[in-house]
Amino acid sequence: MDFLSQPPEPCDNGIVKSGCGCDENWIKAQDGTRLFVRTFFADAPVRGRVMLVHGLGEHSSRYLHVAETLIAHGFDVCACDLRGHGRSGGARGDVESYGALLDDLSRVFSQFETADAPIFIYGHSLGGQLALHFLLQRSPRVAGVISASPWLDLAFAPPRWKLWLARAAVRIRPRFTQETDVVPERLSRDQDFLRSLADADLVHHRISARMYAHLSGAASHLRTFVTEFPVPLMLLHGDSDPITSAVASRAFFEKLTCPDKTLRIYPGGLHETHNDLDRATVLRDVIEWMSARSPVTTRAAKAGASSS
Repeated sequence: MDFLSQPPEPCDNGIVKSGCGCDENWIKAQDGTRLFVRTFFADAPVRGRVMLVHGLGEHSSRYLHVAETLIAHGFDVCACDLRGHGRSGGARGDVESYGALLDDLSRVFSQFETADAPIFIYGHSLGGQLALHFLLQRSPRVAGVISASPWLDLAFAPPRWKLWLARAAVRIRPRFTQETDVVPERLSRDQDFLRSLADADLVHHRISARMYAHLSGAASHLRTFVTEFPVPLMLLHGDSDPITSAVASRAFFEKLTCPDKTLRIYPGGLHETHNDLDRATVLRDVIEWMSARSPVTTRAAKAGASSS
């Protein structure tokens, strides 16, 4: 199957018309928050499994074309909506603690992992940052991590008044939210493709004072203190990303001691590398990288996220 140049047409129930079916479930987080999870199964033989982690304000429906491409090349896929996003519970754009996000990923990961296939974590933006911290703090058994356009640093300076307001609010009104000011033109050079993605009404553009503090602090920790990474790592970034810093990704890569690390910088690429003009190249690079680190296996039985 060729890499996608056009997105698949999603049905109302989230199943891709071109044959990419998925199981849909809600699982309960440790605090009872309902997390929406999609699981897609490749035909045997299976090379591995991929847990997708989306970015701030978006949701798993924006990754249906990514899932279809991955399963066509032998990778099962699990994509959840983070708390406060998409169909999952929680206040939009707010999270009580960074640990709650990592706890949620642990819950989803435990439902998705299986002994008969290697598993990779593929995160974008906020999801790219979470993928790095999840590996470092929770030590899941994975074959590798793909971190795309990770939030290691912003590529722009937020207005000083917004920063002042956020710093004041985090002490007296931590759930106070502001607009993120992210517009489609900063995400991809292919606006028609962005408009074709499913469930645009589920996207939000809010971030609370405490969530900004958690995420910016987590980014600073990665830049300042992390010098070693214990599993294979692939970093992806567009060199014209106006949201997260490609310079920070390169600096992080260069300082990192890692047994197996790869950096891909895409000329002219904006923030969403998997939705940009060269998305076919990006997904090909990801699949080739994972395939080199995952022997073909024979599926014993489908093992996916289940309701609880």
